[in-house]
Amino acid sequence: QLSTLNLITNLPEDKYQISIITSPDGILKPEFQRLKNATVYFSPFLTRPLNPIVDILALIHIFNIYMSRRFKIIHTHSSKAGIIGRWAALLCNITRCLSQVTSHKSQVIHTVHGWSFNDYQPLLVKRFYIFLEKLTAAFTAKIICVSKRDIETGLRYKIAPREKFVLIKYGIPLYQFKDSKYGRAEKKRELGINNDDPVIGMISCLKPQKSPLDYIKACIDIHKSIPGVNFLLIGDGALKRKCRSELNKSPLNGRFIFTGWRRDISEILDIIDIVVLTSKWEGLSIAIIEALSKGKPIVATDAGGVRELVEDGVTGYITRPGKYKDTADRVLSMLKDRGSFLKMREQASGSIDDSFDIKAMAHNVDNLYRSLA
Repeated sequence: QLSTLNLITNLPEDKYQISIITSPDGILKPEFQRLKNATVYFSPFLTRPLNPIVDILALIHIFNIYMSRRFKIIHTHSSKAGIIGRWAALLCNITRCLSQVTSHKSQVIHTVHGWSFNDYQPLLVKRFYIFLEKLTAAFTAKIICVSKRDIETGLRYKIAPREKFVLIKYGIPLYQFKDSKYGRAEKKRELGINNDDPVIGMISCLKPQKSPLDYIKACIDIHKSIPGVNFLLIGDGALKRKCRSELNKSPLNGRFIFTGWRRDISEILDIIDIVVLTSKWEGLSIAIIEALSKGKPIVATDAGGVRELVEDGVTGYITRPGKYKDTADRVLSMLKDRGSFLKMREQASGSIDDSFDIKAMAHNVDNLYRSLA
């Protein structure tokens, strides 16, 4: 939702009449409600878990919205909504063609934020999603990937021919990450952290893909070696209760803070010394882009486009997914070697350029829209 919201608010207002169909859930609902340059439809049927009945209702609901408007471009995001939204677009185009009321046909674009299939799924499940992606790609005009690795994966599994794929990296509002309103001391005091204590943090949705339990296990190992370190977990999600249960059994009492989702990410990043990511799979991590823009060294798993952001041994370290002890060891090596940490911090601060700004992303999407409209 964040990437879509950033895109919408940075497209030229005089060129587009924008409509959004999204779930009513999520922290960003108030931001969507406040949009002045877009019509927003909240679909109660767009839920994350797979449910054939609810998913069919979502398809019908979206189809009806499409039929009520003449969209030149239909742009879908995420795996499940992307499948449902594109099939609704196909049905809409077929219905209009058969009715002969209008020859209008919507051009369909999809953005892959990490593929729906991965190596952690049972083989039959993975093959089903690959089949579904191939089938749906057949009537998709362009497929935007946020990382080169996602394009390579799409080609390896023959999801679509090369000419359908377009690389458009995530963009963030870089100006928001330049200067913070609050100093480190004030923000640390707000969170109950001693000013001189080092802070490790992860910004992540608490779901299996992000493997937050691996982060907690790594934090436990770090704590055993350096008890004075504080840990932040910024985010929320389905695994929150399980994460809290794991923490209650750990020696991290008073040293680990769940913040939930925050709107002051720039200020939170100011007090974090090292940013961690323990994902099993990714598209391109916005959290890493934000952290690097603030000059924060990274310890991240080799998932999705991480290698396109983090230079191993230069701006941080890349570890294997699921190997939390490797994550802990890499964090400890930076905490124990101040010179290495400072060098990585300096390298990180110059690694994010204007190509990662939201205006660059919006410009690239705008050009793609105009090439198809």
